[in-house]
Amino acid sequence: MKKALFGTSAIAGAAALAAGSAFAGEAPQVTFSGAVAYELQFNDGDLEDQGTGFRIGGNEQQSEFVWNARGTADNGLDYGANVQWRWMRGDRGFDESYVDVRGSFGRIYLGGEDTATDLVGGTSGHSVQVGSWGTDGNNALRSVNFNGLDATLMYYNSAAGMTFDANKIGYVTPDFSGFQAGVSFTPNSANQEQTAGTNNGTKVNVTDVVVGWGGEFSGASIALDLGYQFGTDETATAGGRENISSFQGGGMIGFGGFSVAAGYVHNGDSGCPTLTNNCDDGQAFNVGAAYNFGAGGVSVMYQVAGQNRDGAFGQDEAEIFHVGASYTVAEGMSAYINYYNFDLDNNQAAATVNNQANVVLIGTRVTF
Repeated sequence: MKKALFGTSAIAGAAALAAGSAFAGEAPQVTFSGAVAYELQFNDGDLEDQGTGFRIGGNEQQSEFVWNARGTADNGLDYGANVQWRWMRGDRGFDESYVDVRGSFGRIYLGGEDTATDLVGGTSGHSVQVGSWGTDGNNALRSVNFNGLDATLMYYNSAAGMTFDANKIGYVTPDFSGFQAGVSFTPNSANQEQTAGTNNGTKVNVTDVVVGWGGEFSGASIALDLGYQFGTDETATAGGRENISSFQGGGMIGFGGFSVAAGYVHNGDSGCPTLTNNCDDGQAFNVGAAYNFGAGGVSVMYQVAGQNRDGAFGQDEAEIFHVGASYTVAEGMSAYINYYNFDLDNNQAAATVNNQANVVLIGTRVTF
C-alpha cells in the first residue's frame, strides 16, 4: 500500500523531470512527532458564555500526532506523505493528510493540505503572537459566545475563498531570490479524506493564487505576500449566490528580537445572496508585534472586522485585543499566559446585540 501511494504521487514529478525512474532508490523513512497542550481557561462575558467560566481543557489545535514519510529516488526526486491526527478534537478526527513530490521544479501536492496562500503567505498580525497564537489559535474562540458572527473572517482573519484542509491539488514554485508563488485548486470545500461532500452548501471549484517575497534589508528581515481566491458558492438560496472573489495580504518586518506584522482581508460580495441588496461579505484588518528574548517572548495584537450580509440594520463588527507571554521551561516544554478582550456587535436584527467578553488562558505545551 505504501509503495502504491507514493508511486501515484511521483508520477507528476517524474514527468516534470522527464528522466530516471521515480520508483528507484531506498524506501521512504518515517518520522513521528507530536505535541500535547493543556490549559486553565477563564472566561466571562455579557452574554452566556461557552463553557463554565472556569475549566481545565486541552488545546486540540496545539495537540496532534504527525507521521511524515519521505524518500528520495535515484534521480533526485523527493517524494512523501504526511498524516496529522488531531486526537484531542471532539470527533477524534484527522487534520491534514496528503502526498507530495519535490524537486528543482518546486513542489506538487495532492490531498488535505493548506491552500497555496497559507503555504506561501498568510502573513497576519497573529503570525507573531506567542503562547496560544492570538486569533490563529482557536481555544479563546471556544471560550466565548461569538454572538452569531462569522468566525472565519471576524476571528481567524481569513478570506471567504479559503478552503483550509479540504482535498485539493496545488503547486508551489521554487524560491527565486526571495520570490515564491503558488496555486491550488479545491473542487469542493466539504471534501476531506474520503468524505465526498455535496455541492449544496459548499464552496466549489475554488482556485487560490498567491505571490510572496521574503528577504533582508539593512539588517531587517522583511516578508510580503498577497493571495487571491475565486470560485462558486453553492449554498442553497433563492436566486443563488454571488461568486467568490476575495483576497488577503500581509507583511512582516523583524529586527533584533522585535517583529511587527499586519494582515488585511477583503471579501467584497463573495457568497452574498443575489437578491439581497447592499450585501457586503466584509473586510478585516489586524496588526501585531512581538519581542523574543532568549527563552521568553511577549506579544500584543489588535484586530477589527466588519460585515453586513443581510444588507440592512447596519454592519456586524468585531474588535479583539490580545496580549500574551510564553517561556521555554525546558527543551520541548513551554508555559504561556494569554489574555483576550472581545467587543462583538451583531446588527443582523432590528436591535443591536452586543457581547463584551474576556478570556484568559494559562497553559503548558510539550512537543516531541
